[in-house]
Amino acid sequence: MRIATWNLLHCRDVRTGRVDLGAVADGIAALDADAVAVQEVDRELPRSGGLDQLSVLADKLGWHGAFAPALLGEPVRSWDALPQGVPDPGGPAYGIGLLSPHPLHDVRRLVLPGGATRRRLPEGFDHPPAWDREPRVALRARLRPPGGGEIVLTGTHLTYVTWRAVHQLRRALSWTALAGPTAVLAGDLNLPHRALGAALRGTGWARTAPAGPTYPAWRPRMQLDHLLARGARLEDVQVARRGPSDHLAVNARVNMA
Repeated sequence: MRIATWNLLHCRDVRTGRVDLGAVADGIAALDADAVAVQEVDRELPRSGGLDQLSVLADKLGWHGAFAPALLGEPVRSWDALPQGVPDPGGPAYGIGLLSPHPLHDVRRLVLPGGATRRRLPEGFDHPPAWDREPRVALRARLRPPGGGEIVLTGTHLTYVTWRAVHQLRRALSWTALAGPTAVLAGDLNLPHRALGAALRGTGWARTAPAGPTYPAWRPRMQLDHLLARGARLEDVQVARRGPSDHLAVNARVNMA
């Protein structure tokens, strides 16, 4: 089976400036993957036309989907974090998702450390640069490929503050490993290869061979999007062609032997 990860930039096409879920759905289909972890997904937010983007993409693809809100409200202005264990109330939100042509079983959400509980900014004021207390989450599901076996898949999107991203990653990895012996973690980890290698030391998790830069999509300089595995090998790793997002998608074949 193949697993992919793609940061969608709330489905805004950087080439046109417009939200284009059709182009994103086409890009996901072109990955020819059995599951795709997606990041920067909007639900009912004005900037993306008030759509539940994960549901729309699942419908367009004819796939199963799961969404995990990282925050409720507007990601850059006024929001509340959704605490661990509190049911999703619905409504405007921003977060991550999993998409697959196969059913997603035992779907769980984990709040990662380092996020603030609330943000309220006055009109005309945005968050200062190099400051990130945005809530971050991981989303986990079990996949049962048609050929047999089971894979635990976790998607996540980590902070751009490196030391905090390492802390978040280790928490997500330990949580994923508890769910089963064969597991893959996929997402925009905001960690270049050297920092990622240090973060994985002693965890029992392996990364793919360097796939090539994934960001920014129009002139890629660094790989921030990664696939990690435990109890399986990730082979034939590929960086997708440029699509609408500011990130390039990455996918790999999971060898469970």
